[in-house]
Amino acid sequence: MVPGPEFTATFDVPTWSLAQWLDDATLPSFEVLDTRSAQGRLDVRAKTVRVSDLVLAHGHACDGLLRGVWAMRALFDLAFADAPIDRSDLMVISKNSPCLGDVAAYLTGARSRFGTHRLDDALGVGFQLKQLSTERTWEVREEAGFFPDVIIRWEAALLNDEIPESDKRELLAVHEAAQWDWVREQLLPSTPRDHYLACELDHLELPAPLFEARRSDTLNRLVPAPITLSGPDDPTVHNPVADELTIGAWSARYLQGPN
Repeated sequence: MVPGPEFTATFDVPTWSLAQWLDDATLPSFEVLDTRSAQGRLDVRAKTVRVSDLVLAHGHACDGLLRGVWAMRALFDLAFADAPIDRSDLMVISKNSPCLGDVAAYLTGARSRFGTHRLDDALGVGFQLKQLSTERTWEVREEAGFFPDVIIRWEAALLNDEIPESDKRELLAVHEAAQWDWVREQLLPSTPRDHYLACELDHLELPAPLFEARRSDTLNRLVPAPITLSGPDDPTVHNPVADELTIGAWSARYLQGPN
């Protein structure tokens, strides 16, 4: 086993899903840590998550997604300052919203099927966060009145059948324009902490989980790096490569199976 080269790749990715005026360089981004594999330890290398990544995961850019990004950036700034976000060590609570729920799951690594992403519609545009290893908890909420009431009311109205389709054809276009006007004129010029208010909590009452399956990819997250072996797929291990005798002994033990 010998150390391999760092993985690099270049992709020709279509960018139409992110409007040109949503310049990635000006938007909040997030440094995150994850485990190395389905049974692996925590990787020491951080990855950068950008708004464009969230758009591709969620399906579209929208005001709700960006409000979630602003809120989560304010929350993480308080909870972790400049440290990377360990996505194997968090529980999150969000409103049952497609946009906010996807932001919550993607940026924290929490999952409803593992009982670590829980729902509470009383939060509105905001999140509650728990660090599992320390049990510290935080909360962020959008400032009341920051998002226009008329857009809120149309968001609800356009989801019911009281408005005929013939009217919705035009109203949906007007509604989308109003949402993006607000994003350009109010959200983008602001910093996350201007209108998204974060604080640490003394106690967090957890909503009931939707489901609680066992999460396997984080079980070995704190296992230390190997002492005598390094591999081509693990450039974070800086120990010298073991001799052939040591490699052979560990390989033989592996081939015997776990029993």
